[in-house]
Amino acid sequence: MKTLVSLVLCLLMSVSALAAGVTGDTLAGNWVFTHMILDGEQERPVNQPVEFTAGGEAVFYDAPGLEFSRGVFTIENGVIIYTDKRGEQRWQVIAFTGDNLHVDHAGAEMFFERE
Repeated sequence: MKTLVSLVLCLLMSVSALAAGVTGDTLAGNWVFTHMILDGEQERPVNQPVEFTAGGEAVFYDAPGLEFSRGVFTIENGVIIYTDKRGEQRWQVIAFTGDNLHVDHAGAEMFFERE
C-alpha cells in the first residue's frame, strides 16, 4: 500500500512539474490542434491551426486559414482556463514540452503541436 501511495505521489509531482512550464509566454505562438481522444479510446483527428498570444488570446482557424473562433485564456496552477462566447473551459495540462501540449478538458484529451 505504501508503494502505491508513493507511486501516485510521484506521478502527481511529475504532472505538476510538466505543467509548471506553461505560461502565456511559453504558450505564445502558432500551434496545430492535431487530434483528440474521447473516452480514453476513440481518437478523432482535428488538424486545426491555433494561435496563442502572450497577451492571453487564442484564435482558432479553419482549414483555409480564416478565423473560426476567438477567446481568451489564463493559466492557473497547471490549468489553462479558456473562455469564449460559449463560456469557460478548464484544460488540465497533462504534459507540456515547449513544442507539444497535451491537455484534458472534461475527459476529452486534446493534443497540440507547435508549428
